[in-house]
Amino acid sequence: MEEYKTIYLCLAHMSEEGWEQKYVKEAFDTNWVVPMGPNVNVFEQNLADFANACSNGPKLDCKVVCLSAGTAALHLALIACGVKPEDEVLVQSFTFCASSHSITYLGAKPIFVGSESETWNMDPVLLEEAIKDRMKKTGKKPKAIVPVALYGMPYDCERIMEIADRSGSGGCGRRLWLEVRWTDIGYFG
Repeated sequence: MEEYKTIYLCLAHMSEEGWEQKYVKEAFDTNWVVPMGPNVNVFEQNLADFANACSNGPKLDCKVVCLSAGTAALHLALIACGVKPEDEVLVQSFTFCASSHSITYLGAKPIFVGSESETWNMDPVLLEEAIKDRMKKTGKKPKAIVPVALYGMPYDCERIMEIADRSGSGGCGRRLWLEVRWTDIGYFG
């Protein structure tokens, strides 16, 4: 019988210092709950400073805007990738529904790509097959690729970006600053 590797889903970890509870209480006490306020402003600036300081390539001038949800972030990322009505966007099949809803909000069509068994994320082999299939069936390259770091497990960033670069399809990632082989996943896509 084949032995399967377990992928553990974990509860959130709180700091021993209690920062999370302090900031949640402060947000309620000051009525700055969502989606703005002094803590959000500080977080945006700190994240921009971090991104600009951690660039492995050319000097960056990143700006950060916090949004109410990952759905909104994906929606804006797809707009930035130039996705328009009738475009096709490749997205992994095992993910939260917002990954495909962000595509349909723009009138584009999600094309689902299967997952690999190690992390349940987008399978690069199936991604390459999907691109070839869409080229054969429609004569057009998919406009973008939306891999998802499901349950905190990074997708194969390097292979997916290489496939995206080779095919001319854009990449829009959903996870920031997850470390992958000493490189932050936020730099891919």
